This record gives sequence, C-alpha cells and structure tokens, in this order.
Amino acid sequence: MYTEKLSNILSELKEIKNREHLSLICEDFCKSVDIPYYLFGIIDQSSLFSPIVHTFSNYPKDWLEIYFKQNNQSVDPVVNYIMFNQSPIRWDLLVQCDEYQAPEQLELMQVARQYGLSNGFTVPIRSMSGDFALFSMAIGDVDAQCEKLNTVIPVSHTFATHLIERYHSITKTDKDNGEISLTKRETECLFWGAEGKTAWEISKIINISERTVLFHLNNSIKKLCASNRQHAVALAIKKGLLKPNIGHLRQQLTCCKFNYS
Repeated sequence: MYTEKLSNILSELKEIKNREHLSLICEDFCKSVDIPYYLFGIIDQSSLFSPIVHTFSNYPKDWLEIYFKQNNQSVDPVVNYIMFNQSPIRWDLLVQCDEYQAPEQLELMQVARQYGLSNGFTVPIRSMSGDFALFSMAIGDVDAQCEKLNTVIPVSHTFATHLIERYHSITKTDKDNGEISLTKRETECLFWGAEGKTAWEISKIINISERTVLFHLNNSIKKLCASNRQHAVALAIKKGLLKPNIGHLRQQLTCCKFNYS
C-alpha cells in the first residue's frame, strides 16, 4: 500500500545534507501514511552519566516543553522499553504489560492524551555507534482504529533504519574537522586491550615491544581524550573505531528437531 511512496521518500532521504531537512522528510513521511505526529529521538552516549538527547518532532510544542522541563523521560515507559527491546510496540499494548504499569508511567501517558497524543507506536533503533534511538508516530483521534497503526508500523520500521543511518552520515560530516583517526597499530593495541590482554600480552600477539605497545596505547588515550586505557577502549567501541574480527567468526549452530508424523 505504501511501497511506492516509501521508495520515493527514501530516495529523497539519501540527498539530504543537513539536520533541518530531516524534519521536513519526516513530515513528508507523516503525510504519506496519513498519521499526524512523529518524533525521532537519538540518545547520544558520549557520556553514559549525562547523555544528550537530540530530537526532531512535530509533537505539540506545549507537550514537549512540559515533557523535558519535568524530566519525564526518566519515567516514560516508551524510553524504558527501547533500552531493552528491538521490536516496534504500540503504546496501548505497552501499558498493558506489568512492568510498564507504574502509577507515574500511566499518569504520563494519560497527560500525553490530553495534549492530543492519544495513541501511537514506537520503533526502537540501535545505531552503528551503539546509540539508542527511536522513531514514534502518534494519532490524536481517540476513535481511530488501532489497525491503522498496525498497517503503518512495517513501513515505519524501514523508514526509521534509513533515517538513523542518514542522521549519522550528516552528523559525521558536521564533525569531520574534529574526526578522531587512530593508526593501525593504535587500533590493534586497543582491540587487544578490549579483549582483556595486558601490554606484555599484546606485544607478543602483534610482535612489537611492550614499550611500543604502551606508546600506542598512550597515544590513543590522548586522541580520544580518555582518562585511562579502559576509558579509551570504551570510547573507541562507542565511536565505532573497534569492530569484531569477522575473519575469525565462529558459527554456533542451533539444532531443531522436526516431527513429521
């Protein structure tokens, strides 16, 4: 039903060069599926203690101001859900689950309805850098059938995965002047540090002196503005500078028994 429209929007999405245009393409998507509201949110984990939330949305302005002023994201069942799940979820079904029925959670959803967000769904997304993100769509008509939301969820999931990819492509371009670049040796030393190896063990694995390993690790710490080796490893993983060694993939087979009787 929405295949052709989605294809056209994804083609336009590839051409977007700045964040402002992301909002426009999201609004175009809303029109194409006939759902009025959207919110695209990215939880930037530059700091785990104090992460930054980037939002693109056409939710009612008064609702967004109250939501963030009162720190409602800390009790929002949708935000809690995306931290532990990957599957899209309809809000009316979410609040039927026992773990999302705390009084403050139910009250938040009730207040949202008063601002015109009667029901909706959320698509959780995990970016290549490990950031949590979500794409939500909402309806204001209390009489709207949930079947409408069910129909839109699959195309929204596809749109959301392309959206987060384009977002990171744009933000990476914005940060190019401050791009962190590790040498091959620095990456190797951090990689084996992430595997729990000591400097001496790393020196034996990549056949250089322990002193040289420490030199590369210290350079990595400085480049990443880390406080120590462990912090540098964590930051390198978050930034996508360390990746699994696909040359040594080990297959784990799951055996299934079928009864043909």
